[in-house]
Amino acid sequence: MGASDPILPDRGAQQHIRELGERIRTLRHAVDQEYSAPQKERRDQALENYSVELRQAERDYEALLDDSRRSIAGLQKDAAKTPLSVAEIQHHLPEHTALVEYVVGKQSVSILLVTSTLVIGLPVQVTSDSLFSRTKLLRDLIRGRRAEWIEPARGLHKLLIDPLENGGYLAQIHHLLIVPDSVLNYVPFAALPVGRQRFLGDEFTITYAPTAAALATKTTIGSRRTLLAMAPSDAHLPNAQAEVRGIGQIFGPSSRVVIGKGATKTLFKQVAGDYDYLHLATHGSLNRNAPSLSALELEPDKENDGRLDLYEIAGMKLHARLITLSACDTALGEGYFTETPGGDEFVGLTRAFLSAGGRNVLASLWEVNDASTRDLMVKFYRHLFASGAAEALAQAQQELRRSDVHYRHPYYWAAFVMSGSIN
Repeated sequence: MGASDPILPDRGAQQHIRELGERIRTLRHAVDQEYSAPQKERRDQALENYSVELRQAERDYEALLDDSRRSIAGLQKDAAKTPLSVAEIQHHLPEHTALVEYVVGKQSVSILLVTSTLVIGLPVQVTSDSLFSRTKLLRDLIRGRRAEWIEPARGLHKLLIDPLENGGYLAQIHHLLIVPDSVLNYVPFAALPVGRQRFLGDEFTITYAPTAAALATKTTIGSRRTLLAMAPSDAHLPNAQAEVRGIGQIFGPSSRVVIGKGATKTLFKQVAGDYDYLHLATHGSLNRNAPSLSALELEPDKENDGRLDLYEIAGMKLHARLITLSACDTALGEGYFTETPGGDEFVGLTRAFLSAGGRNVLASLWEVNDASTRDLMVKFYRHLFASGAAEALAQAQQELRRSDVHYRHPYYWAAFVMSGSIN
């Protein structure tokens, strides 16, 4: 059974899911109404009651999804491939490409490097607590646009990349397929410094994968260049509509650009499976109480509230070469920086779209700048068809850094990561 063939609950469970979903939508609307009321008119007790009911409804909803095997964890477990042998990994790796898999333990990190001709395992002595602190510090400094980010980034390069470079294992490598583990899911590898003015993303094309088994994943992908680009007005991103219009012009007549109130969840679920490229310029929201209810924000209509929940995404049947989530924190899910446990159970919007049948997903590791994202995305799509997805991202990031002195800081360009296929 493939990732695009979800297991559906029986009719009784489906009805219960719909009823609970409607209850959640009603409670969310009630909470939003209370919050939007002037302070003097706000009913604090009603707000508290609605909030408590909403949290309970979300917990019941997620439990029902688990019972019906429609939760993300269930879908991923059912869709998981038998782990590939080293020989199978080597068979799938192109020339000049290395798979680098990290496994974080309490006292050390194990690095496995596999190329078409070489297999190397290297231990790095660093505790998981130290790795957590280093990663959190780097992210905080980058997100705060602080100049001091460079030294923590150098430290992570020394731990994670130097052992491979010092051994000469990357001498003939042009493309890195990184399989991160635990807290390393949050590291912007492309921004790790190499010398004074260059970064790892300048030296290598970088793609991320959830597991090495992703090398053997086969999905039904279109060969056309049809684009669906959506920018809802509710996202309140001033440059989002200009962004999707600019991308639509690159694709020409084969594009469908939907902005404002027309960019509904209903429309996306109806037509997304017909397009080869999907671009959503909107916000992502993480639900810490019920991670499977994390969502992308689209427009509401009479049929839906506009929240494209994570479990709904994983249940879709997509055939896209690329899905771009031009939004905030869209690569994040359960993990260290979201106040829920991290590790192999890491779940996020990126994984959901890959499970739904997407070949590649471009998403962000932190809240991104609206204006720089617009510029980055237009540059990215201009390179896409000539260079491939991961290469186009690297070129766009380099061009953005050169285009404006303020954009040299990794806050503006390093948030976006490419996950999925290396082909």
